[in-house]
Amino acid sequence: MTAPRSVLAVDGNALGHRAYRSAEAELDSGDDRPLVTGAVVSMLASAWVHGPYDAVLVGFDHPVNRRKLLAPEYKANRPPTPPALTAALQRLRSDLAACGFTVAEQDGAEADDVLASVVDACVARRWRCDVLSSDRDLTALVSEDVRLLRPRARFSDLAVEDVALVRATYGVDPERYVELAALRGDPSDGLQGARGIGPKTAAKLLAAHGSIAALYDALPELPTRIESSLREARDRIERNLLLMAPVPHLEVDADALAAATVDPDRVRGVLGPLGLEGAARRFERAVTAPAPPPIAPHPAVGHVDPGPAVGDLGAEPTGHPSPPVTRPRTPTPSRPLGPHAGEQEQLF
Repeated sequence: MTAPRSVLAVDGNALGHRAYRSAEAELDSGDDRPLVTGAVVSMLASAWVHGPYDAVLVGFDHPVNRRKLLAPEYKANRPPTPPALTAALQRLRSDLAACGFTVAEQDGAEADDVLASVVDACVARRWRCDVLSSDRDLTALVSEDVRLLRPRARFSDLAVEDVALVRATYGVDPERYVELAALRGDPSDGLQGARGIGPKTAAKLLAAHGSIAALYDALPELPTRIESSLREARDRIERNLLLMAPVPHLEVDADALAAATVDPDRVRGVLGPLGLEGAARRFERAVTAPAPPPIAPHPAVGHVDPGPAVGDLGAEPTGHPSPPVTRPRTPTPSRPLGPHAGEQEQLF
């Protein structure tokens, strides 16, 4: 019987943006090496200690973004993409494909949606999957066989989020993370949530009622200030649910993933002539290193303080905490919509 595959699903846009910002000074000085490619391959090497992986798939945003067509406010607060970054991301696509990694994008979709579909394909086949991205929205994909590897201050420093850590950090199960985010809002994407409801109160509301749909069914039972805030924000919250949730079930060539391999010689052959020998060596060392011995289970992580009572709508911070590193892998991605899900526009 063939052993289950282990797949590393990579957010090419998120990591490419981060690599570009890190190398922006060198790029502005006229350095013509594909430094973004080198940085992203080095990130793959850093992730390998949490593997090994049989296949690597890198997802990218499509130039046409259906979320922006549906909701003009989505990411409208972000500055225009510099032409140099657009060129670097296009070069990253072609370099990674030449290295033998699977590169994928879908019409109208973002990289998040591609990775959600890869995760669904892996879960259906009982393959393990790690998602490498700096985007916290992908927390929603975490399950028993799916972890989120998220770079922190340094590329090599990865927070490893499993089910237990998501619960401890955010106070909700991964499949409820999008609902928490919808209530809280996401200023970085230009999406406003319910006024006065930050992550702690949102987690407490979801813990008490189970879902946003049930929360709206129970509005008359809630403290007056929360009831008023939720009534006023209902349209925004439902729009947030639609825009924030990664869209699964896009077309993924699982047969190609099943046949894919990782070839450090090919990576070296591509990166060496580009002046990226260091990144090629790091990747080769990571892939060919002996597997580390099993690590003892981490002590149980205590649940975070849920914060103020549900009725306390004081100024609650809406930033995200930084979870500690953990190791163990730890249900099926469920992306619930709001109380009027059947009335919402469809992205795909």
